Amino acid sequence: MDGTVTDQQAHAWLQEIADAGWVSLHYDNPGLGDDNWCEIYGGGYLRFQMPFSQPNNRGIWSTADARFTGLQATKLVYFGIWTKAHKGWIRAYGELPQPKVVHNGGGYVIPQGELAISIG
Repeated sequence: MDGTVTDQQAHAWLQEIADAGWVSLHYDNPGLGDDNWCEIYGGGYLRFQMPFSQPNNRGIWSTADARFTGLQATKLVYFGIWTKAHKGWIRAYGELPQPKVVHNGGGYVIPQGELAISIG
């Protein structure tokens, strides 16, 4: 059997993400589901509360730059979208366009409009 969700349901789920979307950075796939979800930590790292567009055509887009500063040395590979600034539930995740090596005290920016979540 094949199935699908209505546009209304897809937009409701996307609105939940848009209402409380905290962006995180990860050194490995957060879908592996270990205790820390492979999220980076330390230094000045904090999750970024991302403002998103309203759902449209089964998608939402970031409406601001996500800026992360004062990071400890690491390699960034994935991003995540969480329900809270600390702990919470991961709602979505994906690979960054290119892995990024960050040196102590460095930063990373996900430019406005480059973070999109869609339900096919």
